[in-house]
Amino acid sequence: MLLVVILTLVQMNEAHAQDPRWPLHTVCDSERITVTYRSCDPLQDVGFTFLPCPERLTDVVKIRLALILRRSIDELYSSYELLLNDHPILKRDEPLCLPQFPRFKFCGSRRGEIITVESSFKSKINLPLKADFDLKLRAINQEGFLIACVNATLSFH
Repeated sequence: MLLVVILTLVQMNEAHAQDPRWPLHTVCDSERITVTYRSCDPLQDVGFTFLPCPERLTDVVKIRLALILRRSIDELYSSYELLLNDHPILKRDEPLCLPQFPRFKFCGSRRGEIITVESSFKSKINLPLKADFDLKLRAINQEGFLIACVNATLSFH
């Protein structure tokens, strides 16, 4: 009986010692840029792609985010913040889905559905950056429920 108690305590200690965060994903790794991200939602990881890995900021990049909805999104609000050395340089809050103004095809999606958000990005200027930027993205629905949460790091070499 004592052996069973000891083994149970050891297993409980190992379970609590593990890192509760989602794994760090590397989306892009080139000589010019490295992009990594981690989901900050405690219950769900997200899929994120960044293709191709650009050599210059002026290259077109296709971005895709995918996740399974745990709640419906009749309304959806996004918030993102770009930081350089822990100092905010850009912050924006924006409605993505409103009842009378659904801007995207995923507006009105229901719990259990897989939604995919796709976009392209191209910088108008090619700055010779050498810095690490942190990007924090959040999306909440009409009930204040966290739909998606991602912390990304963009490292320019």
